Amino acid sequence: MGFFSELEPPDDTFREPAPRRMKWRGDAEDTVGVALPLNALLVKNDQVAIVASGFVAYPLGFSFSLVTISRLNPSPVPLGMHPHPGSRWGGIPGREFRFGIGFSDGTAAFSMRYRPRLDGEAAPRTLRLSEGGGGGRTYRQSFWCEPLPPSGSMAFVCKWPELEIPETSVDIDATAIIEAASRTVPLWPEDVNLPDESNGEPQRGRGAWRSSSYGSTQP
Repeated sequence: MGFFSELEPPDDTFREPAPRRMKWRGDAEDTVGVALPLNALLVKNDQVAIVASGFVAYPLGFSFSLVTISRLNPSPVPLGMHPHPGSRWGGIPGREFRFGIGFSDGTAAFSMRYRPRLDGEAAPRTLRLSEGGGGGRTYRQSFWCEPLPPSGSMAFVCKWPELEIPETSVDIDATAIIEAASRTVPLWPEDVNLPDESNGEPQRGRGAWRSSSYGSTQP
């Protein structure tokens, strides 16, 4: 018997979950999305510019990127959108990058702290940071937003005091995103009608960074 034997669980207490098919959701993990020729300059000042680009529509929502471009190379300040401790601005409340989207139905989503769903509440809108990276004078941060927006304009709103960017809003028409979502293709169409998972097992892995959202998404 080894030194750490008492820390090992009995053989019958853990089982690797058997691989199984997943019910279709309509996101990048099971759908061929439709890319859009959509770009929008959100803000530009003497230091940086931020461009929204790379929009891809899915039945469940849409993805896009915010590209921060420094006028100087390399950038004299961090361009990453995560408030990392130890950075010049990471520990100073109110100095971090803030970003959100306002929708035509009065709802909004923010790339901030996670707000849990309340009992009886409709599924909130989410705006989640995914992968990001860069170097030199550029940084690209990807986002995922769900569900699909209602028809009308979306207000892309950002604020970044460290880079002297006041609260700035740019409207983007949601029509192209909604239309493109109708042209997506499920990777495995036969999985669309699988029963919902209700056995309490963990759902698909998602990024740990969540979003805060307000308002109902019910029509």
